[in-house]
Amino acid sequence: MTPAVAQILGVETPRVWSFIVTIFGDLARHDDRYISSRTLNRLTAEIGVKPEATRVALYRLRKEDWLESTKLGRESHYRLTKNGRKLSREAAPRIYGPASDHSVMLSIYDPALSPPDGLRILSGISLVKTGFADALNIEIDKPLPKWIVDRLIDEELQRAILDLQRRLSVLAISSNASDLDRTVVRLSIVHEWRRIILRLPVAPYQVLEQAISLPDLRQTVQELLSSLSDVSLDQIIDV
Repeated sequence: MTPAVAQILGVETPRVWSFIVTIFGDLARHDDRYISSRTLNRLTAEIGVKPEATRVALYRLRKEDWLESTKLGRESHYRLTKNGRKLSREAAPRIYGPASDHSVMLSIYDPALSPPDGLRILSGISLVKTGFADALNIEIDKPLPKWIVDRLIDEELQRAILDLQRRLSVLAISSNASDLDRTVVRLSIVHEWRRIILRLPVAPYQVLEQAISLPDLRQTVQELLSSLSDVSLDQIIDV
């Protein structure tokens, strides 16, 4: 594991199956190409994972309809299933896309009614993008109070956001890094960011993102991924 990858991932080695999902989601979600077990083992080895653990993870992902496999000679090759491609493409806008610029309202409504589409704070109180009928809808143009933020985003996730921003803000990528090293750095960044952004509420309200310092982390991630945008599967296939 290179110093850059160790800095990105922190003290915990990622769950192998989850990192493999990141590999396919970042490098192979746009097509149905296969990746050899040799290439997958080389990529996971770069984060400290043994081939046996990779093999178990691949078996799990086949069972869960993420991956399918075929034999070419004596070696297994893997690709996303139709379901795996669908899930990867659905997640992509949240992982790679810009922040939401939606305004937000505080909607106070009859608790006996079904809650509107939005983020429920308390019974009868939600954050919504558009006003809810028969409710008091108040547009929010100030930072959310911490107690509201804490009800919507658990403290562990808030700490994870600040910790990843700290690790990435001082990340140094060697100018002499090989294609493989640069690929693993990119995958590690995507993986750690994906673990955060996909745990946040589906509705990415700007006022909520600002309250948890997410815009700073999003900008850092996007700048780093832009600097590694030339990474491709073709560069490291069967390395």
